[in-house]
Amino acid sequence: MYAVLGNIEFDLISYFDGLEQRSGSDFAEHGRIGGKPVLQFVGDKLDEIRIDLVLHAAYCQPDEELQKLQEARQQHQALALVLGNGDYKGRFVITELQSTGRQTDRSGSLLAVEAQLSLREYGGDAPPKPKPALAKAAASLPAGKLKLPAGLERFKADIAGLAKTVAQVKSVVGKVKTVINTARELRQLAGRDPAAALEKLPGLLKEVQALAPGLQVSAEQMAKFEQYSKLAGDAVRVGQSLQQAKLNMTAMGRLLAGTQAGQVLDKLAACETINGRAEVALRDLAEPLAGLAAKAAVRRILR
Repeated sequence: MYAVLGNIEFDLISYFDGLEQRSGSDFAEHGRIGGKPVLQFVGDKLDEIRIDLVLHAAYCQPDEELQKLQEARQQHQALALVLGNGDYKGRFVITELQSTGRQTDRSGSLLAVEAQLSLREYGGDAPPKPKPALAKAAASLPAGKLKLPAGLERFKADIAGLAKTVAQVKSVVGKVKTVINTARELRQLAGRDPAAALEKLPGLLKEVQALAPGLQVSAEQMAKFEQYSKLAGDAVRVGQSLQQAKLNMTAMGRLLAGTQAGQVLDKLAACETINGRAEVALRDLAEPLAGLAAKAAVRRILR
């Protein structure tokens, strides 16, 4: 899952260590003679969000990520917070940023940092956006001449379906990886105890035969979103990564289809490289998919 705060993108799986949200309501208390006070609803409190981050050199540049957050705080501007599933949380200001260095290299550069980001809902009006030049020109067109690009509304609606499909494909890729690891262990076991390895072979074959249809279904699901490659910006990057993932999933599906007991170990060994390429393609989806979801939430796709 992914999130975007302004123009700062987070990989929730890698970065997030906790997400605390607080909402509330205000009530005025009116005292009464000889009785208990009466509460009167005044209004809702501003939402507050606290994000715990773990930044490590293994998957990012901790110094650079902290600097982005610090610059965003110093600008004192309200930033849109959007989760990767398209859930628009609202506009928030950064009220506090705390960081604790946990590990450095010999030169003092940060390798591991724990950070806490405090956000508070911005209750003011959103700044007016300048009217695009295209919109100004279009205003002079006769009625009925101005149309949205073909399929744009359906494109927006498909974002949630795309995120769900990617999650399902990642699950299938993870299962393939698990079976490949099992095959590797079985091959090692065969060198020590051939009889024990032979007993486990039917179970492994059954898992492989169950995987093949799922790989084909995953490839078909991703094919539905290939039209993104014809668009621009984040959409084309999503389309390209989906095409690569689909090709690899299709190749694995064909390779494993009809696998017999005598072929299972060799075919899984051949799948290891293909599955690795599929994992890379799915990882490459992270950043553009986050941007696409954010734009869909604020209706800025293709702008």
